[in-house]
Amino acid sequence: MMKLIINSIIILALIINFAGCRKFEEEKVIARAEPFVPTNLYPTERIPTYFNRVAVLPCYHEDPNSELLNYVDDIFHQELVQERIFETIRIHPKEMKVLFGKERFSSSKNLPDNFLRKLEEETRVNGVLFVDLDSYRPYRPMSLGVRAKLVDIKSGDFIWAIDETFDSGHASVIVGAGIFQETSQVRALSAKTSGSVLQSPRIFTKYVASTCYKTLPRR
Repeated sequence: MMKLIINSIIILALIINFAGCRKFEEEKVIARAEPFVPTNLYPTERIPTYFNRVAVLPCYHEDPNSELLNYVDDIFHQELVQERIFETIRIHPKEMKVLFGKERFSSSKNLPDNFLRKLEEETRVNGVLFVDLDSYRPYRPMSLGVRAKLVDIKSGDFIWAIDETFDSGHASVIVGAGIFQETSQVRALSAKTSGSVLQSPRIFTKYVASTCYKTLPRR
């Protein structure tokens, strides 16, 4: 019996030691990592001078019942407005339903006939912003994929596009998210919600949106 107890203690000590070593190695990897910087993108050198009013469509996610859609439109729009590049005309899901019969559209699927022309007539905008979301994982390690396109509404040409997945299982994303959380706004939000950027899907989404929009071309 005593031998069994001693063996159990030894095994437990080995497990704790292994877990400690593994955590130490992970911390070393994170300490050496650079913050994540999106690279899979298409930016024009400058926003054209006439391009000053953009229709922001509701974000698209393949699961219309996902809890992600309860807050993602607000967050992505807030982070875009903070960049102060152009005026944003937000189109809400109910407005999309009236105009086109559906609340959300993917930029990678067929759009209704005269979609861009009708948006221009209704809003008098120069461009339209599509945001598609995938790879959504709300539990640790959290993940969110973004495929966004900023389109010139008359020509249909891209002004900007990005296709990136933010996976908090990667050291560079952990570092980038940590730096983002140190901003006063996010620090206050984290304190209020008793969470961190790597524990709260909302705050993680805020980091993702902010990081994406930082790559937008300037004037």
